[in-house]
Amino acid sequence: MKHGKKTDPIVTSSVVKDFHLHRSGSHRHTDGSDQEKIRAKVIFTDQILLWPDEAQERLSGELENLFSQAFPRMSGEECQDWVRLFFCKPGGRYHRQAILFRNDSGDLVAASTFDCGEVEYGGNLLKGVYLIGTAILPAYQDFGLGQTVGARILTELQPDVLLTTCAQSSSLHSRVSLPQKGLVTDFEVYPRLEQEGGTDVLKTLQPDQLDFVTSVFKQLFLGVVEGSREDVTEAMQNLTPQMVRKNLYSDMFDFNPWEKNGREDKLAKALGVTDRDGVLVMFKKRD
Repeated sequence: MKHGKKTDPIVTSSVVKDFHLHRSGSHRHTDGSDQEKIRAKVIFTDQILLWPDEAQERLSGELENLFSQAFPRMSGEECQDWVRLFFCKPGGRYHRQAILFRNDSGDLVAASTFDCGEVEYGGNLLKGVYLIGTAILPAYQDFGLGQTVGARILTELQPDVLLTTCAQSSSLHSRVSLPQKGLVTDFEVYPRLEQEGGTDVLKTLQPDQLDFVTSVFKQLFLGVVEGSREDVTEAMQNLTPQMVRKNLYSDMFDFNPWEKNGREDKLAKALGVTDRDGVLVMFKKRD
């Protein structure tokens, strides 16, 4: 099975380095510790396309299993659409990287994709990133993998702007909490809640910022949809001034994505999000 045309790898300095982290477990490992080592391999999709067909087939099967477990009600067609992103070049002036997380046994436990390239606004060229998505096996959720992905991209690539769409509370708060936790600095994040006089206050875009984010979103999203301006126009029609992407998702989860275990998401409630909506999150480097 061939997923796309083979091309030479892109040579660029905008690369996230391989890394690893440890997860505490309930069983002992071969080294006698109770720490499971999770290795993150970062690779260009161009490089994946140079792999032998057998290796591409194997990764495709692993990704299908990962997405079907992470999003149990996702349709087979939608699952294939997400998997395909790991085997194709983005449209426009962007390059795509994948992060593949494997445990001690070599099993794929999480995966993420993101595009990086130049965007233009007000006559200036800016470094932009679109974090397309992250899928994590249920047993490895609530471990901070999604938070780690966001922090690594922001700190290592230092983009002028990063956009990502979140489909559930866990992904939304793994993003918006990064500055508050001190995991990234020099970035403002929108939307978010701030405490003012003991009350949660919604901080979203001002009118002048809305023009900026919509312009950047149009450019970066062209990469995700491989240059289809019709798809970008459709996506923009469903974007509210509060950065909610209305009616974006079909039923993917076996729980309410904004009220998992009955816990209310205050930020999602303030934004008026429903179980079919996504939230567009923006990180913008401070001037």
